[in-house]
Amino acid sequence: MSVPSSTYSPLPPKSYTRMIRLLPDEDKDAPIRCELFNYNLSHSGDEGHLYEALSYVWGNPVTSHSIILNSRGFLITESLHTALLHLRDSQLERVLWVDAISIKQDDDNEKSEQIPLMRMIYAQARRVIVWLGEAQEYGDKALEVLGSLGRKQNPKPINENDRERCEKLLQRDWFRRVWVLQEVGVAQYISIMCGSVQINGHIFCEGLDNLKPSSTLIPRISPVSFLMKGALFRSHGEHYSTATLSIGELVSMYRSHNATKQHDKVYALLGLSSDSNSAALVPDYKLSWHEVFRRVSQHVFPKCSVGIYYGSETAIIKGKGWILGYIHSISVSLKDSQQTFKVVFNQVCQKLGYPDEWEAEWSLQASGELLEDGDIVCLLEGLSQPSILRLCADYYTVVTPVVRPKVQAQHENDNMIAGGSHSSYGLCDILLVWKISLAEDKVNLQSPSKLIDITPNCHEKFFETERRLNHTAYVLVDAVMEISKLKVSGKTALDNILSKGRIKDMDNQSLFQENNDLRSLKIAIEQALWQQVEHCYAWKEVLAVAVQDSGPYGYIISSILLQNLGERLPVSEAVVKAAAANTGSYGDQIMAQL
Repeated sequence: MSVPSSTYSPLPPKSYTRMIRLLPDEDKDAPIRCELFNYNLSHSGDEGHLYEALSYVWGNPVTSHSIILNSRGFLITESLHTALLHLRDSQLERVLWVDAISIKQDDDNEKSEQIPLMRMIYAQARRVIVWLGEAQEYGDKALEVLGSLGRKQNPKPINENDRERCEKLLQRDWFRRVWVLQEVGVAQYISIMCGSVQINGHIFCEGLDNLKPSSTLIPRISPVSFLMKGALFRSHGEHYSTATLSIGELVSMYRSHNATKQHDKVYALLGLSSDSNSAALVPDYKLSWHEVFRRVSQHVFPKCSVGIYYGSETAIIKGKGWILGYIHSISVSLKDSQQTFKVVFNQVCQKLGYPDEWEAEWSLQASGELLEDGDIVCLLEGLSQPSILRLCADYYTVVTPVVRPKVQAQHENDNMIAGGSHSSYGLCDILLVWKISLAEDKVNLQSPSKLIDITPNCHEKFFETERRLNHTAYVLVDAVMEISKLKVSGKTALDNILSKGRIKDMDNQSLFQENNDLRSLKIAIEQALWQQVEHCYAWKEVLAVAVQDSGPYGYIISSILLQNLGERLPVSEAVVKAAAANTGSYGDQIMAQL
């Protein structure tokens, strides 16, 4: 929307922003009148700052309404116009910070200067007002129900009509907007509004816990409710020291939240980030999204090479790392916004000594992308904490760049995880795909597409492709050997990882029912690992041992190698003869796939 140049005067440097005075009117239908003035965020009276900050969804920019701003016409969206009508008092003026008015939106330089101040703006506000929209589809009634649930310790179950209304309210666009995370994540006092109904943010969160929403809604509302609950523990000035998560963690956690402009998928989270002062993260709307994404990716993965192709929402990240284990037994709690899970550590992890320092049960803040059984714990070179990856055909997607292991009590004061950066044992090539999409329906970590299908412009040398596929085969074989130790509790994890590795027609049930002598297989696999599995010949011995195994392990591991490596894995006459001589219950199946 075009803005008359005389409406805005230049801002003084440093900590200045603009506030609006929303002028009163007894006539509810009278035009909205506002006055714009400069405001110094670094100065406050004895009672602190008295302004309020609005958190809302801009809505459709095509439908606009005119207000009077500094005696001139000014266009705003219908969503903001409705919010201001509900906020306007009949007698007293109201001082507000509203992004669409307080920042000159057609000035990229000013936006780049104001965005670093937004954390301070929302943290110092006397109150942050969350505007969920008008009272359509009984949204106001739903908010009243949540308020009632939040005020009672053991509320009775609500009827289906009320539950349906509440869940519709929780599906409104505000819960998916990326900017709201910072706006409520630093706020000291939050008020939730829908139509004319208004309740305290803490009561709202208590109501959510007591509502026990459907599992499909938890990824949508859990990130926001987690941040809102923190308002109880925030005090004046504390917003400068509460950021504990890196930008990589935040971007991955909230990748499914929506932004109008791609840059905001990063810039909107800087106020919550512990590394927001990095030169690579300074907001600059003059940069292309391609360059912003490249800088962020290189910042998050400092020892990896980063490739981003023009117009792409995907970064291709190549590096080295250690596969340490596999995730299973996941539980999600809305009340404390945590995903709790267990990790089965593999032989690489054991040899590097981490199980001596880490507990087997960890937790991760719930986000828009929930963990899955079979996700992979990996320590990448250049990072001091492990990452969580998800196998996807012949590469990995990034679930989160950083997960913090639960450290055993005697090691709680250790600053760095030990050992990994000093050993080449188990070190392998890792190719990651990190996707940051503009809208939630474009984010998909589930699709088992091959690398060439999602990044046709990514070109590898032959030896790079061979090494990558060999390492994928290793992960699948390793997963079978380690996860099967869990017996029945590991079945979902193993099913998932084999499915994502595109290993077909596998019945894994027998792995969890039989006791097998796996010494020969383990020795062959370990020898392949010592050889860095850079060439297919490293798997020849594993295949030779696998086809002789009379139990299910031999069949499944030979299937993984043959399906994953295909013609690159030579099958000798001796291997065929050994398979033909296998009289075990899986001998015929092994022979058939050869």
